[in-house]
Amino acid sequence: MYLQDILPKMSKLYLGRIVDSFLKDVRMETEEDMRDVILRNIDEFQNKERVTRNLNFNKEKRDIALINEMILMSLMEQQGYSLSETDLFKMVHKLETEIVEQSKDDDYINTAIPAYEERVYSAVLNESWKKDDSLNEHEINILNVLRQELGLTKRDHHLLESRIGRFPQKANKLHSTKQIERSLKNLQSRGVILRFKEDTSYYIIPKEIARVVRYEMGGELRNEVYESLLDDLNVSQLKAILHNLNVSIGGKKEDLVSRIIKHNILPSTALSTFSSKELSDILKGLEGAKVSGTKEDKIQNIIDYYENLSTPESSDPTDERARLYDFYEELASRDYKALRVNKIIDKDIKTERYFEEATHYLFEKKLGVETTDMKGSKHADGKLRYSSKETILWDNKSTEQPYHFPEEHFNQFLGYIRSEESRVTLFLVVVYDYTKEAVAQAQKLKAFSDQDTDVALVKASDLKYVAENWMNYSTKKQPVFDLQVFNLTGELTRSMLISRMEWAL
Repeated sequence: MYLQDILPKMSKLYLGRIVDSFLKDVRMETEEDMRDVILRNIDEFQNKERVTRNLNFNKEKRDIALINEMILMSLMEQQGYSLSETDLFKMVHKLETEIVEQSKDDDYINTAIPAYEERVYSAVLNESWKKDDSLNEHEINILNVLRQELGLTKRDHHLLESRIGRFPQKANKLHSTKQIERSLKNLQSRGVILRFKEDTSYYIIPKEIARVVRYEMGGELRNEVYESLLDDLNVSQLKAILHNLNVSIGGKKEDLVSRIIKHNILPSTALSTFSSKELSDILKGLEGAKVSGTKEDKIQNIIDYYENLSTPESSDPTDERARLYDFYEELASRDYKALRVNKIIDKDIKTERYFEEATHYLFEKKLGVETTDMKGSKHADGKLRYSSKETILWDNKSTEQPYHFPEEHFNQFLGYIRSEESRVTLFLVVVYDYTKEAVAQAQKLKAFSDQDTDVALVKASDLKYVAENWMNYSTKKQPVFDLQVFNLTGELTRSMLISRMEWAL
C-alpha cells in the first residue's frame, strides 16, 4: 500500500509518530492537518538517505536493534509488506525459533556457512561477547565489516550467535511481547513502519520505501517470489548454484529449489554463480528487463524484475473484470512490465480497453451505479444516468507520462458532449496522473460545452480509493453512492474527494 492509502486509516497518535520521524518542530492540531503535511513532504519521507540512516540500529540497545531486524524481516516476507499485530508477534517468535533450531543442526551449519568463514567469524564473535552481556557500537561495527568481508549474511551472524547462546537473548531465550512492542514503537518513530487499523490493527512498510528497506536489510526477495525465480532456471543452473556453495546437488528440480531456499542462499549469492553473459541470457528471457550494465547491475535487474512479480488471487472470482480492477493503476500508467508478468495483457494494445473494462467494473460493482449502453462506436468509454434529464460521461486515457489533455482529445470530448441527447452534467477523465495544462484544458472544455458541463480530471488511484472506501463516509444503514461526489470542474484530488464524500454521502 502507498502512503496516501494508509494515512486515512491511521489515528492521531500514530500519525504523530510519522510526523516526528522526519519533520522537526512541526506541531499539528488535527489528524487531517497531519495527513496533509505528511503528503506535502512525501519526498522527504521516501528519501533514500533518510530511510537508510534510520535503518542503522547500532546505537540502540541490543534487544531493540535485534527485534527491529526480526520485525522488518517478518514484514518483508509478506505480500504487501503488511501483517496484523497478532500475526506479526507470531512471525517474530517463529523466525527467532527457526534460527535457534537451525543453529543446533551441525549438518545445516556446515552446508550453510563455509568452514573457513565460520571459524574466523566465530573466533571474533566469541571474543566480542566475552567481556559482558552486550556489544558496544565499536564491536558491532567491527563485526559488520568482518561479516561483509567474509561474504556472510545477517542470518549467518544470528546462527553463529545462537550457537554460543547469545541469540535472541542470553541462553537463547525468545523475546517477550512487551519487548516486541517497544521495537514496534522504535520503528514507527524512525518512520520505517506504520500502524493502521481496519478490522484489526496492522503494521506495514509503505510501498514508497519498501525497496530501500529490502536491500538495506538484506531481504532481497520474498521466498514465494524467490521460488518463481528459481523455477525459471534450468536444472544445470540450479546444480551450479548448489555446487558452488558445496551443497548437495542430488534430486529432482523441486528438491534443488527447496534446498536453495532452506539454506537461505540469497538471490544475489545464487545469481553471482553465473557469468555476465549467462546473466544477460537470463535477462533476455524476462519481458521488459534491462539487459545492459555490470555483472552486479544485471543481478540487481533480475532481482528487481522478480520483486515486481505478484500474482494474488482475484479480489472477485465471480467477475473476470475484477482481475483487471486489481491492476487498475498499472493499466492507467501502462506499466507493461507488471501487466505482462502478472499475465494481465499479452499485447500492449489491449491496455486501454482493459482500463475501460476495469472502470466499468468499478462503477457497477464497487459503487453500485448502473452503466448505460451507448449506440455506435464514436462515443465516450462510459455513461451513467445522473438524473431523469442528465447524464455523466467518462473517458479513460492511459499514459506513461502525466496526461496533458491534447487538443485532439479536447475536440473528441466536445463532440461526445454535444452529441448526447440528454444534458451532460459531468465529463470525467480518468488518468494515472495529469499536468497543470490538463486542468486548464478541463476548464476550457466546460466553457465550450454550451451546456455548462463540469469537466473533472481524476487519478485512477484516487478513483479506486473512493471505490474501496466510500461506505465508510456514510452514516446510513444501507448506503447508496451519490454521483454528486464527482460533479465539479478541474482536479478531483484525494482530499477533495474525501471532503465531498463527507457531505454528499
